[in-house]
Amino acid sequence: MKLSSIILENYEHFRKLADKLENELRDTYNRDDIHVSMGAYAGDRAANDPLRDKGFGKIVIHITDELPDSEYRNMKNTLTAKGFEITGGANFYDLDDIGGKAHKYPSIKFHFDI
Repeated sequence: MKLSSIILENYEHFRKLADKLENELRDTYNRDDIHVSMGAYAGDRAANDPLRDKGFGKIVIHITDELPDSEYRNMKNTLTAKGFEITGGANFYDLDDIGGKAHKYPSIKFHFDI
């Protein structure tokens, strides 16, 4: 099997998982501005590496403000209930002053078992 085929197969697998989670969150919170990306860490990690069999993901809410704290917490609780481990993120919006082009949106980072 070609390396490109393996990469494409993995990409498609995680894209489907991300699309499913994205649609569930959009339906739950009645928001079209939620975007989800997911992937996996390299398969050649050491046997004692805690990220060896983990995937990673990030949810970004494309709004020019922060979410209400209760909605942000509820979204994190929903992910935890689905078995995801919250690893980071922040509930704020920021526009980079340098050139005014870099936006930082509310986000949630997570890990999950593969």
